[in-house]
Amino acid sequence: MRAPKRRKSFFEKKEEKASNPIFSKIIFRFVFLVFIASLSYIIFFSPFLEIKKVYLEGVVELKYDDVYQKIEGLLNEKYFRIIPKDSFIILPSEKIKSELQNNFKKISAVEVEKIFPDKIRVKIVERKALLIWCSAGPCYIIDENGYAYIGVDFESDEIKQNNLLSVVDNSGRSIDMKEKILNIGYMEFLISIKDDFEKETDIKITNEYQTGSRMAEEAWVMTEEGWRILFSSGLPLEDSITTLKTFLEKETDQDNRSKLDYVDLRAKNRVYYKFKDESQENTEEKKNVTENQQ
Repeated sequence: MRAPKRRKSFFEKKEEKASNPIFSKIIFRFVFLVFIASLSYIIFFSPFLEIKKVYLEGVVELKYDDVYQKIEGLLNEKYFRIIPKDSFIILPSEKIKSELQNNFKKISAVEVEKIFPDKIRVKIVERKALLIWCSAGPCYIIDENGYAYIGVDFESDEIKQNNLLSVVDNSGRSIDMKEKILNIGYMEFLISIKDDFEKETDIKITNEYQTGSRMAEEAWVMTEEGWRILFSSGLPLEDSITTLKTFLEKETDQDNRSKLDYVDLRAKNRVYYKFKDESQENTEEKKNVTENQQ
């Protein structure tokens, strides 16, 4: 006679289910999905990691509110129209950098620092406008590193407030804003001409220079008296000014100085000059000029 089949206890059934590989996989997947969902919520939607404060530093000439609002606008955007970008973990730091530099040409560098759990510090570096360079028609503002970073609006505050020096390149060579236009030494030379010249002489010069080519690193300067001076960065500016002063004392007086057409100071120990009523250029050696004054 067959013995009756014993019914399994509750604990035996539970132990049997636990040892079932299919049941174990289902439990594992469920737990994993719960974990992923929780982690996703914390990363993308948790108020704890939402950026609540933006510290903006380095704004000098730009309008603070314009830059700040641009950052806030980027933080209010969403990935795929669902996921907020203002999460501490998935903050679009690189996009903030590129958008600020693209929208504000005055900005040369941007640094984004995250401060856990809900703050960021955005540090910007503004370009220093040194001079205006015109060639082949358009004019551009040149920064302290020699790059043209924006076309000139002569009615802008940046132009009016800084009283920038303007240089016209008569070669007509086009300007590429990705290219370094001028070297730092030449820029410093151009800027120092006006300051040093007016300190050492009683002659006033305009803010508009000309050059045959930026490669030549020369500058035609117009005096308010109507005659021109040609400088070369290849000679010390102090020496050129001393030479000019000595020449003017020997060859001109207050009455006929305005009759000058130009004075060329590019050659060492020589002065080339021409009066408006003369057809040929004259030459004066610096050594002779100095000796005649002794």
